Amino acid sequence: MKGNLRMPAEWEKQDAVWLQWPSEKNSHGYQMKLEPIWLRMVEVLSQSAIVRICANNEADFDHVARQLSFYDISSRNVDIDFIPTDDVWVRDNGPTFVKSEDGIAAIIWRFNGWGGRYLCNLDKKVPYKIAKILDVPFFEADMVAEGGNIEVNGWGDMICSRSAILNKNRNPDMSREQAEEVFKKYLGVRNIIWLPGAETDDIEKTGWSDDTDTHVDTIARFVNPDTIVYNWADSSTDCAHPVLNRNFQALKQAVLASGKRPRLVPLPIPRDGYYSTSKVGVGGAINGLDYAVRTDASYTNFLISNGVVLVPVYGNINDTRALKILGELFPRKEVIGINCGAIAENGGEIHCITQQQPEA
Repeated sequence: MKGNLRMPAEWEKQDAVWLQWPSEKNSHGYQMKLEPIWLRMVEVLSQSAIVRICANNEADFDHVARQLSFYDISSRNVDIDFIPTDDVWVRDNGPTFVKSEDGIAAIIWRFNGWGGRYLCNLDKKVPYKIAKILDVPFFEADMVAEGGNIEVNGWGDMICSRSAILNKNRNPDMSREQAEEVFKKYLGVRNIIWLPGAETDDIEKTGWSDDTDTHVDTIARFVNPDTIVYNWADSSTDCAHPVLNRNFQALKQAVLASGKRPRLVPLPIPRDGYYSTSKVGVGGAINGLDYAVRTDASYTNFLISNGVVLVPVYGNINDTRALKILGELFPRKEVIGINCGAIAENGGEIHCITQQQPEA
């Protein structure tokens, strides 16, 4: 490809958004529980971008088409592709799209199921199949990483969490400097802001759960080239406060590639947290426990697309505050809340289950 590779900011023009459709094969009731979230996302996103859906098999392919028809959701901007998957987290196992003078390309990270926690034999093949369907070149990065831990502003800056990238369960022999060289080579970034994040064992001591070793999209996000929103707990007695405060202290020291310090805007987390009693995925299944577990539900796990910002909400008193703050930060986009409690029980929200494909 001609020219340097560059990962566009999420607010730049997009051709499509990719989804992996939930499947009943994961566990009984899994698909039924999650499907309303996917249908709502398709309904909104397809009004201004192509929605590309990965379906596991012919039966799922037909089922998705029937669901769209039943709920009167236009299929004009919807493409369903036959791509078998293990689960729904396309942000993490799917490709990261970059641009050059020749158009778009796919960066394929080594995916190991979030540090070996989950089987991912099908998910590892997804980015190759997407690149083939789109007929775009791909580059294999020699590093274990997930897309949920990659946040860029399109102007040379990137945020990521150390607890995932440099974790012994992913890249045990890689230094921070080596990781930075990989990111600079494939994403076109010049300046990397490292947040401490938090490893799952550390988080679980507080009663909070996160199977990713803390991705940056549950901590802090760019909303424009020099503004970062970050998760914040209203009360210092909130069990999430120590983790959030460590990351905030790191953000306060951050300097952008421009030489300026970013504007930092606090975004509340759901008051008193969002708890799960599900036996699927993270909730209730950690270390064999059989009681409610606090999830990593956050409002920073939003998706920016053409004309809209999809924000996870939970029926929490802080939903309105979060939507108002983001509405002020995105005055030219429609900010839409989507109830994501069902997916938060499984360890992620809207950003985790989507992957934007930039305009070629």
